[in-house]
Amino acid sequence: MVELKNPLYNTAAPSTQSIHADAHLRVTSDVAVPISVSTTFDYDKTDVKGCNYGPDQRYVYARESQPVQAKVEATLSTLTEGYAVIYGSGLSAAFAVLIEHKPKKIAIGECYFGVKEVLKQYQRLVPGVQVVGTECSFDGMDLVWLESPVNPTGEVKDISSYALRAHAAGALLVVDATLAPPPLSYPFRQGADIVVHSATKYLGAHSDLLAGVVVTKSAKAAESLRYTRYVLGTGAGNLENWLLLRSLRTLEVRVRQQSQTAARLVALLESHRRAAVATACHTPSAQELKVGGRIAAVSHASLQLCATHCSFIESQHPNGFGAVFAIRFASKDSALFVARHLALHRFATSLGGVESLVDWRHGWDAAADPTLLRVSVGLEAFDDLAKDWTQTLLALHDHEAAQAKL
Repeated sequence: MVELKNPLYNTAAPSTQSIHADAHLRVTSDVAVPISVSTTFDYDKTDVKGCNYGPDQRYVYARESQPVQAKVEATLSTLTEGYAVIYGSGLSAAFAVLIEHKPKKIAIGECYFGVKEVLKQYQRLVPGVQVVGTECSFDGMDLVWLESPVNPTGEVKDISSYALRAHAAGALLVVDATLAPPPLSYPFRQGADIVVHSATKYLGAHSDLLAGVVVTKSAKAAESLRYTRYVLGTGAGNLENWLLLRSLRTLEVRVRQQSQTAARLVALLESHRRAAVATACHTPSAQELKVGGRIAAVSHASLQLCATHCSFIESQHPNGFGAVFAIRFASKDSALFVARHLALHRFATSLGGVESLVDWRHGWDAAADPTLLRVSVGLEAFDDLAKDWTQTLLALHDHEAAQAKL
């Protein structure tokens, strides 16, 4: 079987990699990769173990592999600078890491609540597993799980710093980089041992597929993961693989644009918040109070950079900070009013799609701040999104003023 990863494109730009990194696996003359729905394939007529799909590829049963999945893994392997293995969801990818490495002591920090639920399932299967926070000592740890950027705030962690601490303790560092796919971040460059993505999000981007990916540093480690995936049947379906490949073709242009728009939107909302705060040098106008008076805080890596002047943020994210941010309001009711009245942001969970989404995380996660909204910025024009927010914030003021008179 031909190598999935094509070294010819290792130094190409991400947009070129997205389109051509699987070219060596092309068998047909179709420009668009055909959808393959078959679960089984004819053997070679002269050798049961011989190549049966072009001169150098062999497929037997889709639970093991199939042509489009191979193209997806080839493309993602090049994009992520590693060896990618595809799963049926981001959480199944997370579980695959745990059952592959069988850690007994795990340090995990702020992260998507679903990952912590996966950890609970792992603890049921492997009694005695200890889980501590990343603020604790890593001495004796087997695995450190780091999410960067962090869901739901979009703020980033210093991967290099965590890698040094983890490796000094003899632990593996796993980085969930879902919120900053290539070209926004490359965690292996900062010392990560394994990278995980929910491919449902930015890699898939169209809110029409579920998938996950584990990226390793070696082909051997990836093959071990693939064998376990084959046995357990945790791979992505044929159609999901095709939808994912379609989405990867436009990854760089989408992610860069979304990241740029998000940074501008964050700056606008933070300016509204600041303008509504009275200081010795500034008395807010009535309009400033109407627009920004109910905003309590805005969180995003771009603001984190301005507040802390952390040099690692720019070096870790040279091409942008991601398109997810959090905004907090003065009350739960204010947050929900905004979520329900934004016209260009769908009030729905998930993130990374071409459409802007706003999510009230407390509805899913009881531990989440009920005044917080997570915003995932899509591909709409900045001016239109900015207008949407301004109109909604003004409507919030008018609504609460009317309620106060009742």
